Amino acid sequence: MQYEIIPCADGDAEFIEEQADQATNAIVPPEEGAQEEVFVYQVTDPEGRFLGGCILITEEWKTAIIVDLWVEEAYRHQGIASALIRESERKAREQGCYLALIGTFDFQAKPLYDKHGYALIETMTDYPKGHEHYFLQKRLDLPCGEAAPADLGCYKITLAGEEIAEELSGKLNRHDEACVPREHADISICKKAIDENGKLIAGILGGVDGWNNPDIDALWVDELYRGKGIGSALLRAFEREAKENGAYRLAVEPFDWNVGFFRKNGYEKVTGVLEDYPKGHTMYCMEKPL
Repeated sequence: MQYEIIPCADGDAEFIEEQADQATNAIVPPEEGAQEEVFVYQVTDPEGRFLGGCILITEEWKTAIIVDLWVEEAYRHQGIASALIRESERKAREQGCYLALIGTFDFQAKPLYDKHGYALIETMTDYPKGHEHYFLQKRLDLPCGEAAPADLGCYKITLAGEEIAEELSGKLNRHDEACVPREHADISICKKAIDENGKLIAGILGGVDGWNNPDIDALWVDELYRGKGIGSALLRAFEREAKENGAYRLAVEPFDWNVGFFRKNGYEKVTGVLEDYPKGHTMYCMEKPL
């Protein structure tokens, strides 16, 4: 069949993402009653000064992700980060989550997560160059054997809003930039395939971050056009543009139902395996040099 791969136009990215989500949900439906929610926590002193916080995302598969955990330098090593982790886990369990996931760098807080029982799934070397990125997991449906939460004394943890979430992300980004300067701003890569009539039949979304690490957010092919090589052509187009923008390796995280597609396209190195995510399935961490 005839098709053409071109850059996405306004509105295409949202449509592609929706279609990709629907395709995944058809294979693994969201848990009954579950929906993605975001919880922002902050720690303050008696005068209301911000001391730290974190963001918790609970997903439709009853899994949780702890992101952007931050404590002001003057207040570290006082149990604040540990209290935030435990509060996030408590909320995740309350939401019915059976698994918590965390990503961190060697210049961030891996020893802290080790202390709280998080197990290493994957180590990505040279991301960013000269450093390592770690992907960790912890089962929330098993006894953890942790000590009681640290006593924060006069400090308190409360739920916060979008403004605090932006402040947290900003502080963590500035810390990371100070540790490893980024080479450029994030670069978006958004491509679509159209048929001879101009109909959008497939698409790929992602980009390259300032450390030259590419990431695919969504890859979708309309069911009527699958098995015709369109997905592979989109992936190759993404790889070429990512390489042109400084990427030297592409890491992907397929599941047992689509891992064969990536193996066929040269993703032979398995750097990690996450069993029972989503429940009854397996996620693979894989890499391909560019």
